[in-house]
Amino acid sequence: MTDKPSNYTAEPESTDPNELAAISFNEKGVPTIAEANFKVQQIALDYLQFGDDVAEIQRQHPMLTKGQIQAAISYYLAHKESFDARIEESLREYEKLHRDSADSPVRKKIRALPELR
Repeated sequence: MTDKPSNYTAEPESTDPNELAAISFNEKGVPTIAEANFKVQQIALDYLQFGDDVAEIQRQHPMLTKGQIQAAISYYLAHKESFDARIEESLREYEKLHRDSADSPVRKKIRALPELR
C-alpha cells in the first residue's frame, strides 16, 4: 500500500486503553499486529469467513486479544479495497500453482510406481 501510515493505531469498540492495539508494518511493508507480529491479512480472511464474530476469530488465534483482533478488523475495513485485491491475487496464484503441479515430474514418478501391497 502506498498510502499507509508509518504506524496506525486502530480504534476498536472497546475504550479500555489496554485493548487498543497498534498496527505496524514489517520489513516487507506488510501490516501486522505489532505486539503479536501477526499479519492483518489473516484476520481479514477470518473476518470474511466468520463475519464480525470476534470470539470465533479469537478461538482460531488464542494468542491474540479481542482488542488486537478488533484493531486488525478496523484496519482491514479501512483498507478493504487493497486487501481484497491482494487476497484475490493470492487465490489466483494458488490456483495456478495447483494446476501447474498436477503434471509435475515428481507426481509423474509417483504415479508410475507400482502399488505397494
